[in-house]
Amino acid sequence: MIVHATQTLLRGRAAGLAGAAILFAAPALAQSADSTVFLEEDGVVVIALESGNEPGAWNESVSTPGYLGEAYIRWDGPNLFNQPGAAGIFGFDFELTQGGNHIFSLRNRHENPDPTEENDVWMRVDGGQWIKVFSNMPGSVGAWTWESRFDFGHGNQPQASYNLSAGLHRVEFSGRSFGFKMDRLHIYRPGTPGALNEQRDESTRRIGGRYCGMPPNSTGLVTVMDAFGKRSVADNDVTLRVSQAPPGQFGLFIVSDTDGFTGNIGGTGGNLCLGGQIGRYTVIETVDPGGIVERSIDLTQVPRPSTLAAVQAGETWRWQFWHRDTPAAGNANLSRGYHIRFF
Repeated sequence: MIVHATQTLLRGRAAGLAGAAILFAAPALAQSADSTVFLEEDGVVVIALESGNEPGAWNESVSTPGYLGEAYIRWDGPNLFNQPGAAGIFGFDFELTQGGNHIFSLRNRHENPDPTEENDVWMRVDGGQWIKVFSNMPGSVGAWTWESRFDFGHGNQPQASYNLSAGLHRVEFSGRSFGFKMDRLHIYRPGTPGALNEQRDESTRRIGGRYCGMPPNSTGLVTVMDAFGKRSVADNDVTLRVSQAPPGQFGLFIVSDTDGFTGNIGGTGGNLCLGGQIGRYTVIETVDPGGIVERSIDLTQVPRPSTLAAVQAGETWRWQFWHRDTPAAGNANLSRGYHIRFF
C-alpha cells in the first residue's frame, strides 16, 4: 500500500489529476531559501562571528591565539568614527524563546597600547540606530575580553543590551576602528547560568524556509518541516525534521531541485509542492508519538528517479514529507514544502 501510494504521488502531475481541486493555491507564509537563523538554547544564543559572510575589509584570521571556534574576524578597513553603517555591513538572524532585556556580550580584542584606540565597532539590531560598541577597561589591551559597552556620549556607557520580544531578530555590524578583532557574540537574559561559558557550542542553525500551503492532517494541524545545520555544500551538514505529523503513521521524504504545485495529489488530502525530477528516499519512516520524524541527509547522494545527484553550490533544493493518514483525511497527506539554497 505504501509503495503504491508513493508511486502515485511521484506521478503527481499526471493528466488524470488535472481536474482535482487545488487547495491553498498560492504559497503561504513563504520564507527565504537563503535563511539561516541561530536558535536560543538554554537561554543563550551563541554566534561565532566567522560564521557570517563578512564583506569588504573584514578578514578572517587565526594569527592571534586564544580565539574560540575556527577563527576570528578583524576590521582591516579605514577608521569610520563618524560614519555608522558606511562599510562592511554583515549580520545574523536569531530567534528568542522569551521576551525581555537581553545582554549582548561581544568577545573582542584590541592591540593598540592606548586602550581607547582600535577598540570598537558599529552595531545595530532590527534595523535600528547604529551604536558604537567598545571595550577599554584596564587589562583589555592584548587580551580577549567580553567587555561590550555602548557609547552614547557624555559618559553614558552602559552594558550593550536590548529589550526584545520573543521571536526573530537581526543583529548587524559595520566597520569602525582599524584592527578591531571580534570572535563571538553571546545574547542572553540577565542571570542566565553560564551565559559566558566559553565551552558552549555555537547555537543550532535553522536553515532554509517553508513554502507552499497545505491543508491540515487528521490531527487538525498542518504537517511542517524544518532543517538544521549549514547551507555550505562542503560541510554536508543538513538534518530534516518533520513535526505535527499524525503519530504512528508511515511516510518518506521526497526531493527535487524544481518548484511546483499540484493540489490533492493522487486523490490524497495533500498538495505536491515539487516539480521536475522528483526523487524519493528509500527509508520508510515512522512518525513518533510526538508527531516528529528526523533524518540527516547526504548532499552528495540526493535521490533522482533513476540515479543519485550531488548538490552544487548555488543550487536550491526542495523537500517534502509524504505520510499515510486516516481515510477521513484522504488516506495520505504531505508536509509543507521546504527549500534550501546552498553555497
